[in-house]
Amino acid sequence: MGQSQSERENSIKEELKKLAYKNRWFIENRWTVEEQQENAKRVADRLLAIATGETVEPVTVTEAPQAEFLEVAVPDNFTPPEWLVKNDNFPIVGRRFSRAEFIEYVKWVRVNEHYTWSPTGITMHHTGFPNLSIRPNGFAEQHMLNMRHGYINDNGWRHGPHLFVDDHGIWVFNPLSIRGVHAVSYNSTRYGIEMLGNFDNAEDFSHERGLSSRSHGMFA
Repeated sequence: MGQSQSERENSIKEELKKLAYKNRWFIENRWTVEEQQENAKRVADRLLAIATGETVEPVTVTEAPQAEFLEVAVPDNFTPPEWLVKNDNFPIVGRRFSRAEFIEYVKWVRVNEHYTWSPTGITMHHTGFPNLSIRPNGFAEQHMLNMRHGYINDNGWRHGPHLFVDDHGIWVFNPLSIRGVHAVSYNSTRYGIEMLGNFDNAEDFSHERGLSSRSHGMFA
């Protein structure tokens, strides 16, 4: 017995969901515009099938390219850097890590630092301001100090987001072992990651540097 119309629509919707997630993965991992358009067209075709009730052949999507972070070479004899500010009132690590260094750093923190909270997930943000044009070379240690100063004096905070990521790497800001401040409802359970860029703006979102910033955020 063939599928009912309702079963058929549910089947196509499930396939659409998978295609949509794959499409988003393609974009985040720097597929060309032509490749993104081709896969987006396939998703549109399936939407039309639902709307018109047409019978269409199953759609196949080219396998996603292997993400860069799957090929990270782990450094030997990793030594974590000292925190930029050790002040108990608002300590920050304030250092940039490559992807490989970040893997080793997280391992080191889990073994050597006492966790004062129990994180269960992450919350990702974009910085909005500053955007990519304001930070043409990404972040620097002085920016970490400036943000700490702003959080203390403008916000009255004693902690901040755990990570800032740009197109060059991953900056650890708030110590990972300490609860951060970044989202009112999720401070107690989520790591906070701030991606450099204003991704409400199409220019930053589609820019190569924006793609790289988001890629580092996804990796972290």
